[in-house]
Amino acid sequence: MDRIWGAREKRATELSTSMLGAGPDGTIVVIVGGDALDAHLVSLGAHLAKGAKCQIHLLHVIEVPRTLPLKAVETSESEHADKLLGAALERASRVGCQANAFIVQAREAGPAIVDEAKDHRCALLLLGHLRQDKTLQDGLGKTVAYVLANAHCRVWLVQDRQERTATSA
Repeated sequence: MDRIWGAREKRATELSTSMLGAGPDGTIVVIVGGDALDAHLVSLGAHLAKGAKCQIHLLHVIEVPRTLPLKAVETSESEHADKLLGAALERASRVGCQANAFIVQAREAGPAIVDEAKDHRCALLLLGHLRQDKTLQDGLGKTVAYVLANAHCRVWLVQDRQERTATSA
């Protein structure tokens, strides 16, 4: 007798689906910001999406200063974003998950992230934050605070401490 649907796969699918909650269609948006956490966030999102049989959207936001027109193309920023998203797409494909990559130019990252999550009807938003020191005196930053306060879906915030460099140790 061949088992097509094993108990292990069924539990993984049920777990991934329950983590997404009662979202509109179950897509997952992963914010790729260029931090050390990106690889972990993309892997986590890809494994969840694979288990729930949904897609992930990889999003990078380029913040454009108010001194420039919003549609101004900054070549170095675009190339950096392409490199980040290319690595993220490769990581997602190694997990076996279908992913789409998006670059958005905006004045502020927080509202852009919330709007993109809403436009893509996402059920889960994965966001990373590197803590600078042991306290939260400086808060989580305006982008993270805005997303947590205004997102229409579940938000998973993964926080890690900033690694010490050889000069600061």
